[in-house]
Order: sequence, then structure tokens, then C-alpha cells
Amino acid sequence: MQPSSYDIRSAAFQAESAHQYELSILTGMDSFAYVVRDRAQNRLLAYRSVRLPISGDRQDFAATLDDIILQDDLLRSLRYGSVVLGWETGRASLVPRELYDAEHRRDYLEQLTLIGLDDTVQEEWYNDLDAHLLYAANSDQLETVRRALNVMRTQHFGGGLLTAWGMRSRRLGEVAVSAAVRGGRIFVAAHRSGMLQFFNTFDVNTKDDALYFVLLAYEHCGMIPSRVPLYLCGEITEAGDIYKLLYTYVAEIRFCRYGAPPALPPEFVSLPPHVYFDLLCLG
Repeated sequence: MQPSSYDIRSAAFQAESAHQYELSILTGMDSFAYVVRDRAQNRLLAYRSVRLPISGDRQDFAATLDDIILQDDLLRSLRYGSVVLGWETGRASLVPRELYDAEHRRDYLEQLTLIGLDDTVQEEWYNDLDAHLLYAANSDQLETVRRALNVMRTQHFGGGLLTAWGMRSRRLGEVAVSAAVRGGRIFVAAHRSGMLQFFNTFDVNTKDDALYFVLLAYEHCGMIPSRVPLYLCGEITEAGDIYKLLYTYVAEIRFCRYGAPPALPPEFVSLPPHVYFDLLCLG
């Protein structure tokens, strides 16, 4: 449906300067992606994305991750100044500040989805949402990634997106639906003048799946596709089947733009910036 892998790195990348760079990683389900940025100069240096085989087996996940790292000289032996991990999972929920009790954070998610004995429930506070974001992750898989890549900070992959999309909606006083496509998943949210109206993550096997879940957000929020714009990011392009189908139902489609976009070396000129927008939002 969409491009399944990218591997772009700039000739400006200097291994001996890795301690000055930030590595932002997105994984957890059926994809593994990262960007490397020189934060001091706000310059993008590398972007890679690969599809992962879907398996709930801890050993399979660890072996796949080991293979990716061993075959990638930007991951194999370098130590970065900052390493941020965005964990992708649909088992997540927002709990308003006034209703949140830290002792019952697992209970909140168990009311919505299945939480296994091997799962850990993570919590993050988002001031702009005035809410706690809770998400479940397999403990072994999460720790495998943290140890293998020397992760310094972990967050739910959708937190940064909700913040960025909400800020844009608030700044423009706009009603909008936004969606991020990566691997076999789509993360959809809707905002009205900065206020979050809807968000969820869905499995996508076909272009029709993607259309259905985007239109579900419109319907749930009483928004009309012919009047309310749709913002897209992730591995979706104008030439792809998902985009073409969405365009027949939604009158205005825009691609997400990062507020302070990094400078792009020549190697990145042909890559649309919305493709790695979700990774920039982790920073």
C-alpha cells in the first residue's frame, strides 16, 4: 500500500560526533523507524524505517531487533547524546487530571482492553491536554529495546502527535482531523480549536480500512469531510492507494509540517518532511 522501508543518511553524519546527536526511535508493533538529528544545528542526518514481522513472541522480537542493530552501523556501536523511544501501541487512554489516581492506573486500562500479566502500564502527564496518558506495553519487549539502544526517555508514540496537532488547531482556531500512518497501523485524532475530540489507533490491512477509520473520526465528532480538512503524516504519499482513496471522500488534505523543521542535507531533498513528522514530535 505504502513504501515499506527507507534508509537515508547524510554524508554530513560524523560518527565521532554522535555524542552531540539525538536518536529518536519509534517501534513496538510492526515497524521500526528512527531519525538522527544534530540538535545544536537543528539538522537532520539520518532516517530509516523497516517493517517488522508481527509476532507476540518475546524471543522473536528480540532476535529481529538484534538483526536490525547488527546490520546498521548507526546503531551497532555508537553512543548518542540523547536517545528517545516512542512506543507504539493501541492500548492507551487519556484520564483527566481530576479523575486520575496513580494507584489505579492499571485499572483504567483494564476497563478498555486486555492487559496481560507480562504487561506494564506506563503513565505520562500532558499539560496541554490536562490529562494523564496511560498505555500498556509488554515489559520484556520494552526493556529489550531500552537496553539494546541505551534509551534515556520513553513515551507513547501518540503523545507528541496529539500535542503538535492540538497546538496547530489552537493556533489556527481550526476544526480538523489528523492521521499518522506507519506500518500496518493508523493513529487518528480530531481537534476543535485545540480541544481533543477523538483519538484512537487501528490496524490497517487495506486502503479501505484506512478510509473507514478516518471517516469514523469525522462521524464520531459530527464533522463533515467536505468542510473539515484532514492532515496526514507518516509513510503515506500522494502516489499511494490510501491517499488516493481518501482524496475521493475528503475535500481538503494537507500534510503535517513541523513547527521548527530541521535543515535538510541534499540526500533528503526528495523525501517529503511529513514522512518523519511523527519521529520529530518525539523530541
